[in-house]
Amino acid sequence: MTQIRPITRKLILEEAGKWDPPWSDICCMFSIKKRKFQCNMWLEIFDAVGGIGFVSWEDDEAVGQMIFLPKKYARKIGLPISRPNEEIEKTMVIGCLYVPKEHRNKGIASAMIRELISFCDDHGYKRIEVPVDLRPPDKKMFSTISFFPFRKLGFVIDEASLGWEFELKTRIAVFDKSNASLNGAAT
Repeated sequence: MTQIRPITRKLILEEAGKWDPPWSDICCMFSIKKRKFQCNMWLEIFDAVGGIGFVSWEDDEAVGQMIFLPKKYARKIGLPISRPNEEIEKTMVIGCLYVPKEHRNKGIASAMIRELISFCDDHGYKRIEVPVDLRPPDKKMFSTISFFPFRKLGFVIDEASLGWEFELKTRIAVFDKSNASLNGAAT
C-alpha cells in the first residue's frame, strides 16, 4: 500500500545528501549540501510554509517524490513560472514530481498532487503552477514533468507561458481555486 508522507524538517537537516533515490540527479533538492544557499532556502521555506514536499512509500521503498515552493522562491532559483500576478504570495509552484517508471500508472503522482491541493487549501494558497511537458509521457524529455496527471485533476495550460525556454513543448499548467470551473476538479 502506498503512503504519502511529508518531507520533514529533520529530513532536510539530517538526511539531505545522504538519502539517494534513483532520481536524485534530476531533483532540485538533492546534493544541496554543496549549495548552501539552497540548503538554507529549503529550511526557510519549510519554516515559512510548513512543508516543502512529499515522498511516496511502498513498504520501505521510496516510489515517488514531489517538491513544492512558493512562487517568490521559485523565481529565486530560476524555476519557470507564469507571468507575475497579484496572487504571487498565494501561488505554490511544483519544482519536481517524479515516479520511477516501474511504479507509474498506479496513481502515485495523482495522490501527491491531491495532497498538495489539500495542503494549499489548509495554508491559504489559491493557485498552483507547474512547468509541464505537453508530449505523451513516453515521448517527453526525461527530466520534465508530464501534464497527464495534472489534466485529470483540473489543471489547465497557460498557453502564454513557456515552461522551459529551451524546450518548446513545455508550458505552465495552472490550478486556480478562484476559478469556479475548477473548484470541484480535485475533490
